[in-house]
Amino acid sequence: MPFCLRILRSVGLWENRKYFYRFVFACFWIGCIILFPKAVFGMGSNRFDSMAKGWSEFIYQANLVGAAVIFAAKGTCFKQLIELLARIIDEATDNDLTGNCYKEIRRQNGQIDKFAKFYGIYCCICPMLFSISSIITTNIQYFTADRNSSEELKFEIPMEQKFYGMHVRTNYLHYNIFLAISMTSYYCCAFVSVVKVSTMIIMVKYCSLAFRLVAIQVQDLSQLPQNTPKTPKLIRIVNLHNNAFEVTDLAEEILCFPVMMQFMSTVLFWCTTMLYMSTNLDYTLLNVLVIFFLSMIETYGYSYLGSQLTDEAAAVGAAIYDLPWYNEPPELQRQYRLVLQRSQLETGITAAKFFIVGIDKFGSLAQMSYSYYLVLKDTLTMRIENGMMQD
Repeated sequence: MPFCLRILRSVGLWENRKYFYRFVFACFWIGCIILFPKAVFGMGSNRFDSMAKGWSEFIYQANLVGAAVIFAAKGTCFKQLIELLARIIDEATDNDLTGNCYKEIRRQNGQIDKFAKFYGIYCCICPMLFSISSIITTNIQYFTADRNSSEELKFEIPMEQKFYGMHVRTNYLHYNIFLAISMTSYYCCAFVSVVKVSTMIIMVKYCSLAFRLVAIQVQDLSQLPQNTPKTPKLIRIVNLHNNAFEVTDLAEEILCFPVMMQFMSTVLFWCTTMLYMSTNLDYTLLNVLVIFFLSMIETYGYSYLGSQLTDEAAAVGAAIYDLPWYNEPPELQRQYRLVLQRSQLETGITAAKFFIVGIDKFGSLAQMSYSYYLVLKDTLTMRIENGMMQD
C-alpha cells in the first residue's frame, strides 16, 4: 500500500514519528472549529430539520476523529501487520516473478492503488463541493439585496452551527472570517478521512489476499508431478495459512472498535440525514449528499470486503478438500487436517465481537436507518399537528 503508507508517513503514523504533531493538529483543529462549537454553543437554529442536519454532521465528524485516534493508538499492531504481510508475500512468491501468486499480487496492488488515489482525489474535492452552494447563495443575496430594506439578511453557512459568539449568519465580515477558518477544518477532515478510510479498507483487502495466496498455493500443489515430494510445499502452505490468520487477528484488533463505531454512527447519521432531505429539497442538498456518499463508501467498503474475507478464508478449506488427500501418507494427511480444521472456523472482521461484518449487515443497517427515519418523521408530524390544534 505505497500511497497509504506515504500519507501515513507524512503525519507520523508510519516509521518516522517526528511529523506526528501534524496528525494531532488536524484532529485538534477539527475539534475546535466543528465539534466543540456544535456541542457547546448549539446549531444556531430552532428548526428541527436544521438541528437534524447539524447533529448528523456532528455524528459523522465525531466518528471520523474518534476512529482515526483509535487507529493512531494501534500503531504497534499496524506495524506488525505490515511486516507480516511482507513476509507472506515473500513466502508466497518465493522470488518467482512469473507464478500465479505474483500475478495475483500485482493485480490486486493495481486495484488498491487506483482506489486509494480515487478516494484521495474525491476527498480533496469534497470540501469545495460541500461549501460551494452556500458561498454562491450568500454572495448573491448580499450583492443583490436592497440596501434600503429593513429586513435583515440571513446568510447560508455550510454547516449548521454557532461559532464562538460571531454573527456568522447576519454579519458579512464575520461570515467570511468563519468561512475561511472552517474551510481549513473541512480540509483537515478530508485528510483524516483519507488516512482512516483508505488505510482501514485496504487492510481488510490485504487480509483477503493472504487467504487467496494460500488457495493459489494449494491449487499449485495439485499440479505437481506424481513423483515430486509434496511435504516441503505442504508445510509452507500450513505456515502461510497460519500467517494469514495472524494478519486477520491483527486487523481485527485494529478495526473492531472503529467498525462498530462506523455502523452505530451510520444508523444515526443516515436517519437524521434522510429526515433533513425529506423536508429540504434545495441547494443545501449538495453538501448533505457529499458527506452521505463518504459515509456510504466507507460502510459499504467494510461490509463488502468483510464478506470477501470470509469467502476467501472458506475457499482455502474447499481447495484443500478437493485434493486427493486421502491417498497421501499419514504424515501428509496430518498437515492437510491442520488446514481443514482452521478453515472450518468462520473468519472475518467483527464489530467489537458482536457480529462478523458482511454485506448482509449493510442491508440490515439500511433497513434499520430507514425504519428509525420513519418513526422520527411520524413523531415530528404528530407534534406539528398537535401544535396546530392547540393554536
